[in-house]
Amino acid sequence: MTDQQRLQKATRNLFFFTGGEFIGTIGAHIFMFGISFFVLTLTGSASSFALTFLCSMVPRIILAPIAGHVVDRLPRKKVVVTAHALMTVTMLLVFFYTMSFGLSMPVIYITAVLLAIFSTFAGIGLTASISNFVDGARIQRAVSLTQSSTSLATILGPVLGGVMYGFLSIEMFFLIHAIAYATALICEINIDFSLYKNELHTEDAQQNEPMIASLKSGIAFVKGHRVLLPIMLVALWVNFFFMAAVVGLPYIIIEVLGATSSQFGLVEAMIGAGTLALSAFLSTRKEFQKPIRTMRFGMISIGFLFALLALPLLVSMGSPSFIIYYMAVNFLLGAAMIIINTPILVLMQKTTPEHYRGRVFGLLEMVASGISPIGLILFGFLYDFVSPSLIILISATLLIVVTVIGLRPSKVDDESAIETDVEEKVVKVAEA
Repeated sequence: MTDQQRLQKATRNLFFFTGGEFIGTIGAHIFMFGISFFVLTLTGSASSFALTFLCSMVPRIILAPIAGHVVDRLPRKKVVVTAHALMTVTMLLVFFYTMSFGLSMPVIYITAVLLAIFSTFAGIGLTASISNFVDGARIQRAVSLTQSSTSLATILGPVLGGVMYGFLSIEMFFLIHAIAYATALICEINIDFSLYKNELHTEDAQQNEPMIASLKSGIAFVKGHRVLLPIMLVALWVNFFFMAAVVGLPYIIIEVLGATSSQFGLVEAMIGAGTLALSAFLSTRKEFQKPIRTMRFGMISIGFLFALLALPLLVSMGSPSFIIYYMAVNFLLGAAMIIINTPILVLMQKTTPEHYRGRVFGLLEMVASGISPIGLILFGFLYDFVSPSLIILISATLLIVVTVIGLRPSKVDDESAIETDVEEKVVKVAEA
């Protein structure tokens, strides 16, 4: 295959990858909207509603490292396609069961758990494979387009779900979700996962390595990496402190400032708009030349924007004014998230060896997701007893401090990231 033919095939891969991600994500958001309304209507219980999300969250945290091990050991296309096929079958089985026997809360909980399990394997498998089916020069474009499609699906999903909920039965939400997964599955089947794959590291010894030993070697790799470990540690604390905004913003806007649910919906939608706008912009730009510096800027920016959430609590604003203010801040927060996420994902794709990539992304998934429930519980408790403005300002300050210390230039910089990438390439050439 010539280089030109490979680039053409990479373009085809990028099309199917982005299309599959968009269709699967928008189907998931439509489904979650319908299920959320159904659970609240059926039970009227916030705890039942929360338990549904917990069923979707806990399996991801527990299984992410295991999924990383499986992704590194087995052909990634086979893992991704099998996982998405099982998700499609699950939704079809639930659809036919519900049509025959009706829908109950146990069925919803079981479905949430199964989807979380399968999507963990599919998500890590796809993320770890981006540099295998897209050329190196377009990895940032692939990451940005994926985030654009996810952001657009996040915005459109609830809107379409709200319209459909008034006209369709809950069973149809299951069927639509199954169709979305089936479409994503067809897209993934058409992706060539081995277009740029490096086969040099697939020794029999590693392929037969026991799972515990495999996970330990993945952790050891991250611990010894001069770039990945600092990034993961900082991401852990950033996610923790950001939970103060996830919990606090609805409480501040609705309970403290007295906004309506529709006004709050506008504020929330602006995060998706911000991520969509900047990720679409980055998909047309050249790759970041200084990813560490870009990440550091993005995280510090989020800290300052986070602090600005407290301003309407300290300075009196009228109803239209504070809604517009929060919409603007949330738009910038969404953009700042892309400034962080895009260089992190591109850097991890380029500096992580092929045979470690699944375990590294699995560990990142566990670290990022595992701290969230702790933050949700802690800040949910604090907002009942402590001034919201004080929580926001302290959390914003700690977020900035963690970033400045954890990503200080003396500890991790762009030169070290480049050196790591070069060292990996030298090893590959030497082995070849």
